Amino acid sequence: PDKICDTYGADTLRLYEMFLGPIEQAKPWDTKGIDGVNRFLKKFWRMFWDRDSFLVTDEEPTRDELKALHKLIGKEQEDIENFSYNTTISAFMIALGDLQGCSKRAILEPLTILLSPFAPHIAEELWHNLGHSDSVVYASFPEYREDLAADDSVKYPVSFNGKTRFFIDASAGASPAQVEEMVRSHEKTPQYVGDMQIAKVIVVSGRIVNVVLKK
Repeated sequence: PDKICDTYGADTLRLYEMFLGPIEQAKPWDTKGIDGVNRFLKKFWRMFWDRDSFLVTDEEPTRDELKALHKLIGKEQEDIENFSYNTTISAFMIALGDLQGCSKRAILEPLTILLSPFAPHIAEELWHNLGHSDSVVYASFPEYREDLAADDSVKYPVSFNGKTRFFIDASAGASPAQVEEMVRSHEKTPQYVGDMQIAKVIVVSGRIVNVVLKK
């Protein structure tokens, strides 16, 4: 551990230990993936700093940026209660990919709070860079908003007699009748109906569409 701390820092070691897998399971010690965790922390730092230039702005976040943030808030809230730290870190890495190029205070402040249980040293440094005089440990956990985390559209797999044939994108608020109409009018539907007839279309909202065919 001392060598790893000297090379990568204590935050990288902490993150990597939690990233290896469920905390209650025994895991073989292997440092092959530690570079990836270190790159993640450097990527997070670069959202705030470009060498000596502080990048943080007071611009309003976009809908997509808020969605990425609130998905992460919800995931971390759930995972911490279940001690599933490894999946939180995975979700954090995905969120940073979705937030690439974002240096907006409204996004970075809550992200810093979310990171602080896992990488407290870098989080504390960045928290003070953001202008706070108190410690990040006293900051309130960001409030999760389901409406901001919700997807604007849903990708439905469309099956014919149980076999998935294609996918459609429907508005998240589309009714089953609207989704059914999209399937019936889809350019690929005649190809899979062939000389059969559509007996019924079963729509499981937000999940799947199954077209039942009969001769």
